[in-house]
Amino acid sequence: MIERIVRLSLRKPILILLLVSVVILAGVAAFHTLNIEAYPDPVPPLVEVIAQPQGLSAEEVERQVTIPLEIALAGIPGLDHVRSQSLFGLSDVKCYFTWGTDYTAARQEVINRLQFANLPNGVQAQLSPWNVIGEIFRYRVVGKAYTPHDLKTAADWILEKQFK
Repeated sequence: MIERIVRLSLRKPILILLLVSVVILAGVAAFHTLNIEAYPDPVPPLVEVIAQPQGLSAEEVERQVTIPLEIALAGIPGLDHVRSQSLFGLSDVKCYFTWGTDYTAARQEVINRLQFANLPNGVQAQLSPWNVIGEIFRYRVVGKAYTPHDLKTAADWILEKQFK
């Protein structure tokens, strides 16, 4: 099979040059019409909502914050599924939309729905400042002689400034 291709190439070099030229031109045309991003994000549109209720356990966060947020965000046009995580003092709700959903419209709809979420006093849900790069790394702050409040303070006032 390869011998036939080589024989054809040697007998008809003009045909091969023409074929290579067509492939190169098609590649250049495809390159110019391709939507290229610096950091491509190969996932469907995602809007992340974060709330930080102070002093609530993970179970209380789930019951008082995460579930009301999920209820408020249910039924958004184009919403495929919702994933949530409740931790001590943190509620994280991720809304995944179907392919083809306009990201800015989905984001605006989430903002509109957040206004009607039934959350405890002093708790405000906001959109995550998540960007195209996504999560760079995760870390834990631990210490035997420190309370969770001390560790959170160290993360907020010492580590966050050093990361920036």
